[in-house]
Amino acid sequence: MTTVAVVQARMGSTRLPGKVLMELGGRPMLALMLERLGPLVGRGLDQVVVATSTLNTDDPIADVAAGLGTPVVRGSEADVLSRFLSALDQHPADTVVRLTADCPLIDPALVADALDLHAASGATYTSNTLVRTFPDGLDVEVVSGSALRQAGHEAVDPAEREHVTPFVYRRPARFELRALRIADHLGDERWTIDTADDLADLRAVVDDLASPVEASWRQILAVAGRRRGPSATQLWVRPFEPTDEDALDQAGRRPPADLAARADDPAQRSWTAEMGGDPVGWLTVAVDDGVGRLRSSLPPGLGPEARRLLDRQLAADRQVVSLFEDA
Repeated sequence: MTTVAVVQARMGSTRLPGKVLMELGGRPMLALMLERLGPLVGRGLDQVVVATSTLNTDDPIADVAAGLGTPVVRGSEADVLSRFLSALDQHPADTVVRLTADCPLIDPALVADALDLHAASGATYTSNTLVRTFPDGLDVEVVSGSALRQAGHEAVDPAEREHVTPFVYRRPARFELRALRIADHLGDERWTIDTADDLADLRAVVDDLASPVEASWRQILAVAGRRRGPSATQLWVRPFEPTDEDALDQAGRRPPADLAARADDPAQRSWTAEMGGDPVGWLTVAVDDGVGRLRSSLPPGLGPEARRLLDRQLAADRQVVSLFEDA
């Protein structure tokens, strides 16, 4: 079994142009990311490849990658899926790890965990992004090479071409999905870089690390601290845990048995609504071909805010194109 990690990168970011080569930890952001991934090559990964566009403005990306001995594949700026297919053509693999260059602090141990879960479960697609318990910025997706090729042949939705994997995870009846998750609820933490403020925040964190290249994500968390998450007065919606059942039962909102049974299955994602640290309700969305079916049990008056929070999460990962609420 051959495994290739493809890091997509381009200079043409709308909100922060050129961000992937901005300085972080004394080196271009992309260089830091590639150095962090280095220990995985030969120990879980057969190859790391950078996929960028054919635009002249992306030549510096190719130069940085080549300077570190990382192969580069170039293709369409907008059709990123086609870039991944080119990477597969030039570096054939049974399994592909999708990474993005605006997540420079990706932990190689986390990539290894995702690969282990993917292999053990026999899934077609495994990620920590659909059931988000890790900070945004530690994103890793693992997909079979054959599923990626099917997506390349069949996907017509521009979002499925641009974001590479939605064709697969929108269709759990066709492709088996698995979620890599932890008991910590850190999904509201932000370690990705989209804006100048994001960059300033991560620079402050990285500057305090003893070794930006070798620091684990837990060591990064110890420096960054928790900046977001629940408050005593605001509703919080976070991934459902089977251990929530008793508290929800006591609150008069006992969830269906399938919520616990499918906690790691992104085909039916579930969330717990909390107030002041106490579970007060639940929501669940089953998806088929991009269409989501919502069930929920919430205290009177909390439904609109819970739905707003849920819609924001669903928009971030693009699995659900349209959402309908079951009566």
